[in-house]
Amino acid sequence: MAKAPSKPYSFDPLHRIILLKGKESYLQAQYLRMIETGLESANGGPPARFDFEGATTDLATLLDEIRSYGLMQSHKLIVLENADAFVKRESHRRGLEAFAACTMEEATLVLRTTGDWRPGKLDKAIAKVGVVVACDSPNASNAIAWCGARAEKQHSAVIRRDAAGLLVERIGTSLARLDMEIAKLAVAASGDPPVIDVELVREMVEPSREEQGWMIQSVVLGGDAGRTVRTFRALKEISRVPDQVLSWALVDLCRKLHEGARQFEAGGSEAAISKALKLWGPDSSPVLATARRLGGRKAAALLDHAVRTDLALKTGGSQNSTRTLEGFAVILADTCGGRRRS
Repeated sequence: MAKAPSKPYSFDPLHRIILLKGKESYLQAQYLRMIETGLESANGGPPARFDFEGATTDLATLLDEIRSYGLMQSHKLIVLENADAFVKRESHRRGLEAFAACTMEEATLVLRTTGDWRPGKLDKAIAKVGVVVACDSPNASNAIAWCGARAEKQHSAVIRRDAAGLLVERIGTSLARLDMEIAKLAVAASGDPPVIDVELVREMVEPSREEQGWMIQSVVLGGDAGRTVRTFRALKEISRVPDQVLSWALVDLCRKLHEGARQFEAGGSEAAISKALKLWGPDSSPVLATARRLGGRKAAALLDHAVRTDLALKTGGSQNSTRTLEGFAVILADTCGGRRRS
């Protein structure tokens, strides 16, 4: 079952403890800024902020700061970074559970973690007096929409939807990374306002390892051994793609061809096979056409060859891994193109 998207955080001045957990550091920074601004608005002045490091702070120091008063003290904002490291100590976790039962109106505690957070009684205790906020990266569709809004609002630029799609495909859905790339692209784009198109993204944003892997897959499927060698060497010598990534790409292609051929022989439809293999758009046609042409026996032999090649690379059975991979890529291209090579 697909994971439901996280609900956006909405500030509430009555929240005494706020847990920001998840890998998306951009969202955490945005939410922390929202909390500071909200406290300033609710209390008629900026909060007094105190930051602590979870790996080196003890419970007594943290609680003393929360509960202490100054002569002209405004509302306190206590931020505990790397809270997952802090609560690894059972005494610290239990201390925070006890504090959640008797919080103070004069202070707001924010726990931040991008590490592994173990849910339990503490989360339930926090939820009674505050909120647990999931800071997860969005799915691809939401990330593409976010790119459009972010480019316009923050960088006074326009990013075309297909360009945003390519950007997400190349670097993933991390909002922090997307924001940095959009800022770079907006400066390089021309026009008034600047327009970020697909060509600019292709020129300025390095493809991800997955996309680099698909490059060799698509060329191999074309059946041209010479072009396969040229692409393979460009990926190795210019893009510095590791042998492990290229090996993964070739094994993955053979797996798709074998599974597709097997399902065709079982009477499967192209639509059902595309869905099973997670092939979408232009990626699906060459894989399905080649799988249908090869049939189960040839596809199984290719997959066996791919697995044995990958095993040899991982166990030292190949003296020159690059040459071994290049040779297998040529054999695979010839086979996909309908030729045989001894």
